[in-house]
Amino acid sequence: MSCEKDDHSDGHDRELGMSRQITRRDFLNGVSVGIGGAMLASNASLQRALEGAALDHETIPESSKDDYPPALTGMRGSYDATYKYAHMLRDDSFWDSAPKPSELNETYELVVVGGGISGLAAAYFYRQKAGNGARILILDNHNDFGGHAKRNEFTAGGRMVLSYGGTQSIESPGQYSPVAKGLLKELGIDTSVFYKAYDRNLYDKLGTAYFFNKETFGRDRLVTGLNQKPWPEFLGQAPLSETARRDIARVYTEKVDYLPGLTRDEKRDRLAHMSYADFLTKYCKLTPEALPFFQTFPHDLFGLGIDAVSALDCFGAGDDYEAVRYPAFEGVDIGHERREEPYIFHFPDGNASIARLLVRSMIPSAVPGHDMFDVVTSPADYS
Repeated sequence: MSCEKDDHSDGHDRELGMSRQITRRDFLNGVSVGIGGAMLASNASLQRALEGAALDHETIPESSKDDYPPALTGMRGSYDATYKYAHMLRDDSFWDSAPKPSELNETYELVVVGGGISGLAAAYFYRQKAGNGARILILDNHNDFGGHAKRNEFTAGGRMVLSYGGTQSIESPGQYSPVAKGLLKELGIDTSVFYKAYDRNLYDKLGTAYFFNKETFGRDRLVTGLNQKPWPEFLGQAPLSETARRDIARVYTEKVDYLPGLTRDEKRDRLAHMSYADFLTKYCKLTPEALPFFQTFPHDLFGLGIDAVSALDCFGAGDDYEAVRYPAFEGVDIGHERREEPYIFHFPDGNASIARLLVRSMIPSAVPGHDMFDVVTSPADYS
């Protein structure tokens, strides 16, 4: 393949080599990508490309034909060599040591950089338009397809134990666009099955609790009955100051409009532009001593604390098991965030099964089987 800029390339682009012809081998070397998959392409030609690319061992850490990425252990994210050539470009040392390009005499209608779900879907939709004869090459700098939809297989006690190593769920599929819903249907994914497969009452009899850790609260203590016992009773066992206990109970029990004089739309806009921590302290007048109690509430969904998540996002988040409830919104009158669908739509390997279904649709022999059930246990043929 070739990649050329037109005559209007500026000096900076030329410094980066944008005006230079790029063969596929040059592309593989320069950007340090391993083959994630080649849709409808010659496996022999890909092998020649890899053998002739003179890539160091770090670049392709698992290069044996017997390697099966889902079963590999250790860190399987972005290894050091992923950044090697990007840093060489940054430091203006790449083009002096770049491999000499060689022509493989291969053509592709589409080259996709990135073999995650988005890259696989791009190839899938392109193939729908261009026909099954379209030659499509997918490149990835990791040893597996799927990107963040990663699959982990372990052998324990003579049996395979399957889990997800990345994204887990098909969240709120009922709200998907017609195109996304159509893709799920075409791949054979029936989300209604999960209502029967998922035990939504699994945790009902376990109760709720809050763990106060020593690093944050001065002592380790597990207090049961979160959001179930009356707040004074629950907080009476917590390693918190009397002021913090009183304020937490207050914002949970009182019904006050903390944004008076604003319309509902104005309130939502205001809450969208402030953190939940600021809402609690500046508008609800919560003592800062009480903030650590709420700090980790958004961790499971956002990976951030209340100082970095907007108050409106916290209002709409809640908790799937109804153990965590964000207080101080009851009297504000900003409408209701109705959770139309439970958080139950996921395969045992998370969204890796979606990636595998996409690969199967384009290379049927790569993942044997016919439906959303057998794709879970079918071993992928990476050759």
